[in-house]
Amino acid sequence: MKVALVTGRCLPGECGVGDYSACLGKALEASGAETHVIAYGDWSLHGAFRVSRHLREQKFDIVHIEYPTVGFGYRLGAQGLSLLQSCVITIHEASQRRILRKLALIPFAVRPQHIIFTSSFERRFCTSWAPWIARCSSVIPLGSNIAVAAKMGPRTLTEIVYFGLIVPSKGLEQLLEVGNLIRLAGLPLVVRIVGRVSLKHAAYFDALRLKATGLPIIWDRDLTEEETAKALAGASFAYLPYPDGASERRTTLKSTLLSGLAVVTTRGSHTPRDLEGVVRFCRSPEEALAEVRSLLNSPEERARMAVKAVQYGQQYTWELIAKLHLQVYHSVLSKRRSYSIVQAENTRSLG
Repeated sequence: MKVALVTGRCLPGECGVGDYSACLGKALEASGAETHVIAYGDWSLHGAFRVSRHLREQKFDIVHIEYPTVGFGYRLGAQGLSLLQSCVITIHEASQRRILRKLALIPFAVRPQHIIFTSSFERRFCTSWAPWIARCSSVIPLGSNIAVAAKMGPRTLTEIVYFGLIVPSKGLEQLLEVGNLIRLAGLPLVVRIVGRVSLKHAAYFDALRLKATGLPIIWDRDLTEEETAKALAGASFAYLPYPDGASERRTTLKSTLLSGLAVVTTRGSHTPRDLEGVVRFCRSPEEALAEVRSLLNSPEERARMAVKAVQYGQQYTWELIAKLHLQVYHSVLSKRRSYSIVQAENTRSLG
């Protein structure tokens, strides 16, 4: 099976969906599919014709669009491609998009071979305004974009780790506040921020780092995947202050859970119920630090949370995610073959 994962140009660490697609491509390859990540192309509507022609010339069995990505930006080439030829489409975000971005999703509902959503909530949201896609859609969860470290060594009890993109609207200011609380209380703790900085947000990072001057904060910027995995494996606690709460689409949450950390995070309207007892929830940096201090004094609870975290994270292994995608692809190809047989029989009967 020859599969095209269409993302547009996404530099590593610059786009969560782009990173996800790279991981999916590797997992599909490991499962026996010939997979190509399509990171080139002019993604204007006019450029979509050239991309479509190229994909047809390459004779891909499956053309799979991952949307949205930095590579597509605000252009409508991905939508144009989905109208020019039948595609599998993964819609990573819909409910939280602004109205114009939501309207931009409508072309994907015109002639999809299959639509994949990353959570049940997102699928319900989209089928509420396009009920006909319920028959050709399903949910495949996101996986961690970082592999678990091969060797788990001793874990420090003096660090609170954040892992994610260093960009606005990720709650990073809450990390700085935790660092300030640690400084004021004279605690033997530091906050370690592990993440990537895109060129687009370099000024934001510089301003954030300036605000953190004098605070017990360590910046681990642009680590390799292996270095990131080691940083997570060497920590005991993570603080992930998602502004809209922990949810199924948070790959950084899954990375920290699979790495066996005791996670303190925020609750939101999309937070799954089965996270209860797996993580600790907080509403403010003060509560987050209080939760960490409580866990410091309870090694039994830390150990219990570490075990529960890994068990929860194993629902989202790449082996399983690749298997679910291949099931979708085989279903699409089976329907295509059945349609071709019917068309051939109709042609013969008319002849």
